[in-house]
Amino acid sequence: MKRRMTRVAAVLMSVAMTASLFGCGGKEAGTQSAEGKYGEPIKELTLPLTDEKAELTVWVQYNGTNVKDLNEVESVKKMEELTGVHINWIPVNQDDMQQKYGTLVASGDLPDIIYAGSIEYPGGFETGVEDGVIHPDMDALIRTYMPNYMALLESSDEAMREAKSDSGKFVVAKNIVGTFDTVQSEGTYNGLAYRQDLLEKLGMDVPTTIDGWHDVLVAAKKAGIKNPFVLDQNGGSSIALSWGVGTESQNYMQLDGDKVVLSQSLDGYEGYLKTMRQWYSEGLINPNFTTFHFYLDTPASVNNNEGMLYSMVLSGLSGNNYARFHMIENQDAFLQPIVAPALKEGDEPIQAFARQIAKDPVYITASCKNPELAAKWLDFQYSEQGILLNWYGIEGKTYDMVDGKPVFKEEIYNQGMSAADYLASYALNEGQCWLGKHDISANWQMTAAQAGGENQELAAVEIWSAPKTNVFLPMQITLTDDESSAVTNTLTALKTMIDEYTIGYITGQTDKDFETFRQELEDAGMQEVVDTYQAAYDRFLER
Repeated sequence: MKRRMTRVAAVLMSVAMTASLFGCGGKEAGTQSAEGKYGEPIKELTLPLTDEKAELTVWVQYNGTNVKDLNEVESVKKMEELTGVHINWIPVNQDDMQQKYGTLVASGDLPDIIYAGSIEYPGGFETGVEDGVIHPDMDALIRTYMPNYMALLESSDEAMREAKSDSGKFVVAKNIVGTFDTVQSEGTYNGLAYRQDLLEKLGMDVPTTIDGWHDVLVAAKKAGIKNPFVLDQNGGSSIALSWGVGTESQNYMQLDGDKVVLSQSLDGYEGYLKTMRQWYSEGLINPNFTTFHFYLDTPASVNNNEGMLYSMVLSGLSGNNYARFHMIENQDAFLQPIVAPALKEGDEPIQAFARQIAKDPVYITASCKNPELAAKWLDFQYSEQGILLNWYGIEGKTYDMVDGKPVFKEEIYNQGMSAADYLASYALNEGQCWLGKHDISANWQMTAAQAGGENQELAAVEIWSAPKTNVFLPMQITLTDDESSAVTNTLTALKTMIDEYTIGYITGQTDKDFETFRQELEDAGMQEVVDTYQAAYDRFLER
């Protein structure tokens, strides 16, 4: 045991540095021996889940600060009453998750269930099975004791594919995104946005092409707007989509149909670079874009009317939300989301954004003494009762059912605090836990109510999600251990080369032509990396 846990600690330390580059999954989970072990799959949960009072220990992401003991949350009390299972909660704030997760796994002293938010197991979840952390029978436990979870997956081919490993098995369960009664992704929730109020003052129409936006930026500069356009720190931007290039795609890879390509090797990238170089030379681009942080620095820029077009705006901060949330004093500022403009009239817009349905992992550990009960308790979180308790609280107190759907009561908005803070005492997931199904319609409903009926966040998502073609390479693809080892260093070197050339070319520090740059990418091993990701993507499609 000591030798195994020493190995786990070493893996956690060594892989943490490259976790953002790869999702790894080189080994097939050892669940074959579990086939038939648990009998026929149950068709529905029977409450209570156990004849005698039972307990489980659950290590869970929880960002709320108003509740100190999760067993005091009203929905948790009701859940215990319904299921007959008392939970010994170990809540962990998202900011501390990475460090505490590593310590937990390395210790060998494991709870029954772990929900670590978006944190992946180093080396892939199959490695977690081999290390004795994740229960080896997760596939059989899910298929046998989690009918609500399986029903959600079976309603969406995309969700089913995302929830499985390349072996075709369920190594962990996943947080499933959707509305109260659907399974669907959250959509594209960041993108390009312009200052609608400033454009109106210029007396100009909203441009639909790159040339049209150039004219607007020139006019904005002449009108005293200091830095009309702000690029991403690496020189990329959402506007690169106008040339068919997704500069924010996973590891700089994107799709061309079913073909994986390196985004910055595409012919369109040359056109993007030349245009940004021209705009930069005309003073239309913030000269400090390499240090401009889209979240930290945008508020001041908007408040001081320093920009016209922003490459990266979050849906929740679109419209007049900066002012409404008291982040700025400029009450006139309005950030209007748009899709990337056409290179020429008639071009169809595209998007490049991670659209996930089966997201954060949750699993029963190998230390769990009653994995059947743990699986049933997890499945309750995906049931209608579980969704209502976790997201809406207590019927009649915090919500009512209207035409078959939950509607928050007006009282939750008049408690001298934010509705989310008030609900944290009644609904587990309003403390930002997100266990079970992630009901995005709960947030939509609350946001609209607090904005007087207008949901600017949802409106932004709908605009950015509108393009039919999404070139983003799925986040759920996994590289084998051998593949990861073979291309990690090469990909790191390629990304460095791309960033240095992009910034240097746009700012005029290098005149190296694009063909020379592309040949250097080839010489540095680009094709091997592309082929590796192509193989991983092909396996993903075959799940």
